[in-house]
Amino acid sequence: MNANPWSLPKHRALRRLLVSLDAQVAEACDVAPDDGADPAIVTLRHAELADLRAHVYLHGQRPGTYGVFFEYPNPLPGIIETEENLPLPKALASLALHFAA
Repeated sequence: MNANPWSLPKHRALRRLLVSLDAQVAEACDVAPDDGADPAIVTLRHAELADLRAHVYLHGQRPGTYGVFFEYPNPLPGIIETEENLPLPKALASLALHFAA
């Protein structure tokens, strides 16, 4: 990952997710350069495919869960684009699968 998760101005729950994700797919994804200033959202991108991205957010989620919106270089029918209220292990598994492409 291209950034130290603990130094990012993000909500503690997102920093925790990033630290855990870094152990699984450290070389495959980075925090996007255009991530923005919202502390409750983090945008990740594939290290080699800039259009393969995921937005992890806390807005509208139950406490202790995450929402994930996936972006693909070429939209494909039948591909899940959003997952809601994921506990940390499920969010990590979905992101690891997304960035393993």
